[in-house]
Amino acid sequence: MATTYKTPGVYVEEIVKFPPSVAQVETAIPCFIGYTEKAMNKINGDLKLKPTRITSLLEYERFFGFAKPETTISVTINDVSTENGDTRSIVVDQPTAKQPFLMYYSLQLFFANGGGPCYIISVGRYGNDLDEEDIPVTTITNSSKLTDGLAELEKVDEPTLILFPDATRVDAITPTDFYGLYNSALMQCQNLQDRFTLIDTLGYDESSQTDPNIDALRGEISAEKDTIKYGAAYYPHLETILDYAFDSSKIILKHYSYTAKAYDKIAESLVAIESPTLGIDATVAKLVDVTTTPGDISGQISDLFLQMYSNDATGFDLGGTFVSNPAKKTAFLEKLNILLTSLESLSLLRNSLNDEANAAISTISDEDMVIANNITSALTTFNSNFTAANKIDSVYKNLKTLKKKIQDENATAKLLKIVSTDTVSFDKELKKLVEYAPLNSQTAITVSTNNFSNIKADLLALLNAIKSVSGKDVNNGALNGRKLSTLESIDNATYNKILTEIYNLPITLPPSSAIAGVYARVDRDRGVWKAPANVSLNYVIKPTVKITNTIQDNLNVDTVAGKSINAIRTFTGKGTLVWGSRTLAGNDSEWRYVPVRRFFNMAEESIKKATEQFVFEPNDANTWIRVRAMIENFLILQWRAGALAGAKPEQAFYVRIGLGQTMSAMDILDGKMIIEIGMAVVRPAEFIILRFSHKMQES
Repeated sequence: MATTYKTPGVYVEEIVKFPPSVAQVETAIPCFIGYTEKAMNKINGDLKLKPTRITSLLEYERFFGFAKPETTISVTINDVSTENGDTRSIVVDQPTAKQPFLMYYSLQLFFANGGGPCYIISVGRYGNDLDEEDIPVTTITNSSKLTDGLAELEKVDEPTLILFPDATRVDAITPTDFYGLYNSALMQCQNLQDRFTLIDTLGYDESSQTDPNIDALRGEISAEKDTIKYGAAYYPHLETILDYAFDSSKIILKHYSYTAKAYDKIAESLVAIESPTLGIDATVAKLVDVTTTPGDISGQISDLFLQMYSNDATGFDLGGTFVSNPAKKTAFLEKLNILLTSLESLSLLRNSLNDEANAAISTISDEDMVIANNITSALTTFNSNFTAANKIDSVYKNLKTLKKKIQDENATAKLLKIVSTDTVSFDKELKKLVEYAPLNSQTAITVSTNNFSNIKADLLALLNAIKSVSGKDVNNGALNGRKLSTLESIDNATYNKILTEIYNLPITLPPSSAIAGVYARVDRDRGVWKAPANVSLNYVIKPTVKITNTIQDNLNVDTVAGKSINAIRTFTGKGTLVWGSRTLAGNDSEWRYVPVRRFFNMAEESIKKATEQFVFEPNDANTWIRVRAMIENFLILQWRAGALAGAKPEQAFYVRIGLGQTMSAMDILDGKMIIEIGMAVVRPAEFIILRFSHKMQES
């Protein structure tokens, strides 16, 4: 405000009368640190190890993908003939080797229980949409990547809860390493004083009233009072109604029947594979044929070669001066499309043959392992024509990519690179399949490379091995050895029954993600000061361990170390409830309860951010009055909401600031403005005691 006026005129001065206000910070913004299918916003990998804020499961799916499909779900079909007719039963068992990645399921549980905005830190990817420096993760071998994610979280201010959904699935992790990760999270909470850690137990033991996982948690979690007040543990794990993601092409059916029809189904499917006009051998002959006339070559691959090397009106003339025009590109693409169609047909036939071979192996394994091993060996040899380096599969994939490039390009120089000179180009890829000289002619040639030459013999050997199963199977039905993905067209009714059984398989998850959702819901509906307990859990069938009052006695009160663990229990007629609201500092009267700790986190962070505007303001009475009024107004609102105990505001809180109250003259000279705030935060009624007595008769 100007105090010296030099130019005549009218001046307006605005006088500040209202104190500034304190804006309450968010209280339930969890950060999930773990493994995702991808981490992509615009390009592959641009979100890896980057804390990313999302507000819905749809956003998560867009940026980070889905769950990794299970491949080891067991499906058994049993046909039984009785006096009342034929009956079919279907038995579906849990995956024998479960995928270790729980992030997607945890997000489902979080949002189902009231979750809202949250952060995701992807520390590893298990999908295929990866950048060049990334490789798909198949197992979680240690917790080091999770620790890296925790370090990235420290750089972000908004998150208030820390979770590790995948920590329980780290391969062969020890309790020391597992709880060491949570100790690091608690240390971060202590340092920043604005966040809270939700802790899972490493496992659970439903057969024991004294679960060793409880002792492991108490033995490995830090005993520092100033650290454990920033975390809460919940027990046990939860059985949920969530559906497994699964890959139906990897689920192989077992079918036991009173009539052995497995080979009949295999033989039926081999007809198309052996077709003299449309089968594998016929398709290979369309692609390349050097047997019709010695020294000559025919087929769709050599047709495309000739188009590339010819110097006629439609050829690219790779041996001379490369000249391009739309007509040449169109002619080339026409032949390329014919070639790709045949390669696609060959791929589909090969997949079908693999299905029949695997069905035959599954069918005969319990009868004759020699035959099963012969089929396996022949199948491996046949597939090597496709899967080895620079073989049919990789070339087919690259040709499809090159097709899109050449369709989108018109510049002659770039077309030349795509057709001939790039590392991955049509010329180089086609020469991996078939190479001969001279390339500008299909007569009088010598073939130096032909990756199709062994397919016919290898196919015949495999077919003979499969056919040796005939007559030797005694108890396998027509669906035995089939992939679930092929069943829909074969037996739709059975297919749908199997899907129902798979979707009925419960997924067991650590409870922290559901608890984070509960925190968000209770904070939103009531306030951060309300204990997030006596609240039902959605999408939960039951806890994995049935906890009684006797078991919870040991969980709730730890007379040795004071590390309380909150129980999740099932009550008749009420469902599954969170039945505890204690921090790990269970013997600490100040910080025993979760809502007290989290309310102080909120108040401290809110007031801290609001008072930043007074840095470098004059450290005098005018500033002190404004600061005190600002904080008092904020705390009055909290008192009115029910967060602070007391009949009057002065009984609920106090704010002190000033010379002789909180500061000495030396403090002021040192530039220190010291504010002392006291709050009587409401505490949960954890124990409601009803006292009854006899009353004497009076009349």
